[in-house]
Amino acid sequence: MSAFIQFIESVRKLLPGQKAFLDSLAELHGGEPMKVMKELVDRSLLSHARVCQLWADSLGVAYVNPFNVELPADPALQLPADTARRAQAIVLNTLVDTATIAMADPTDKRLIDSIGKVLGRVVSPVFSHPNEIASILDLHFGADEQLAGSLQRVCDNWPTLEGGREIRHTQDAAELVSSQAFVELFNSIVLTAFRRRASDIHLESAADECLVRMRIDGDMTTILTLPRAVHEALIVRIKVLCGLDVAQNRLPQDGAFEIQFGGKRPAFRASTMPSLYGEKGVLRILGTLSDQSLPRLGGLGMADSTRNALKRVVLNPNGILLVCGPTGSGKTTTLYACLNELNRADLNLVTIEDPVEYRMRGANQHQVNSQIGLNFANILRGILRQDPDVILVGEIRDRETAGIAAEAALTGHLVLSTLHTNDSLQALVRLTEMGIEPHLVAPTITGVMSQRLVRRICPACKETYEASPQELAPFFHNPDAAPVRLFRGRGCPQCYNTGFVGRVGIYEIVEMTEGMRELILRRASQAELLEEAKRFGFRSMRYDGLKKALLGWTTLEEVQRSTLPEVARDPAE
Repeated sequence: MSAFIQFIESVRKLLPGQKAFLDSLAELHGGEPMKVMKELVDRSLLSHARVCQLWADSLGVAYVNPFNVELPADPALQLPADTARRAQAIVLNTLVDTATIAMADPTDKRLIDSIGKVLGRVVSPVFSHPNEIASILDLHFGADEQLAGSLQRVCDNWPTLEGGREIRHTQDAAELVSSQAFVELFNSIVLTAFRRRASDIHLESAADECLVRMRIDGDMTTILTLPRAVHEALIVRIKVLCGLDVAQNRLPQDGAFEIQFGGKRPAFRASTMPSLYGEKGVLRILGTLSDQSLPRLGGLGMADSTRNALKRVVLNPNGILLVCGPTGSGKTTTLYACLNELNRADLNLVTIEDPVEYRMRGANQHQVNSQIGLNFANILRGILRQDPDVILVGEIRDRETAGIAAEAALTGHLVLSTLHTNDSLQALVRLTEMGIEPHLVAPTITGVMSQRLVRRICPACKETYEASPQELAPFFHNPDAAPVRLFRGRGCPQCYNTGFVGRVGIYEIVEMTEGMRELILRRASQAELLEEAKRFGFRSMRYDGLKKALLGWTTLEEVQRSTLPEVARDPAE
């Protein structure tokens, strides 16, 4: 039995009611499994992953989605880009003298032998969809070159752009946006963002140019400078993808869209805002929502003492847990890790968010829509009539929301939320400043965590060095006492010569005590709260960051720029 027939038979067993359709499909695309697979996915009969698995089973090999694998960073362990594209193959990993290769056709023995000779290893082939392989090659081996090439093709097709001619009419912009060269340029910008692990893409209009900037590991980096006239077309492209009003350029607009990328559809949140030289566009990369892995407390890089304290707070039957920090500090990730600890069939879990950034099976998730008056307070008020056990409120922004959350905690609910403050103790003061009476704050708050994200040292170019007294001075009372060896990244191709890859959290947590409740009731200062917290083992974010710097996770410079020194209590108090 041929692999194609075996594949069709496997599909028939899964879709017994589609026999006639499958027969016609097999006759129409006989021997062309990729076309059959596309039809099945397009008609939502089977998922992309499922049809790929069925085809791999019929070939007698495993199916691997290369997007789920961390590819070898060393270029010497990869096929040359042109060879990989011709062979539709990519190296997934190597072990001693064996290489696992993802191939569009893992049964081509001649091709397998050729790849083995190029790599000098025995090849173990697995199946990956051709679109997945092509997208991975674009992403990892040529996104920058593709970006330059796409820009050149746009300028070749629209030679007046390089002269800086403005696109003065929506029709002109629409014509450019619909061109294949421009679509490739936009997609190449997105590919570059994925390749460089960016969280946001900024399209900024200046007096005579368009800047493409990206937030990578928390820092803004200018990636590309485009002709000024291309900028409006990029904004129009975003509006078209989001279904926004293309003609409206005097008011802010928000939307979301997805792009087909291999076998996945990454999601983006978009925002446009009028500025001095035209609209600015920002894209937040949300990833692939359909198969996001939910965070767990054990994977957030917390110290054991911090994680255990957070678990104690979360396991309280009622009360409020606040997670504090600026935008982009990972607060939502921490909240979902806590929610994941509580995700049981005997609990009713509810979330209120703007926007919903994770999909959690077992939780009822609600999206804020301020345009129709569906804000945090209104949704929270409605949820309390739906018998919740645990409520995640994306953010406490005003007195009304804070008051309802406190009342919910007093009536037996566990509330998880965030607050924008510099540290955990400041949150306790902020609530009273928002107008919440101390007699509501003191009994309802069970714990407050504050966090920041700092850049992680690149493991490929990490090196040790002896820190100078000046570098140690902000952290040690006597920096000359003994030599301290720290870590830093030299810079290499893997980290684009920045010395950093990814980020790690630094945390502090305050568990409420009776002493702290009494201080809140008499509106004590933040310094007094700090002294009480220290009596029960409180350690600041700066202390946690210092430990992680000594362990080689990050640098002292990162910790210093992300945290503040502790507030000292006035001796006169």
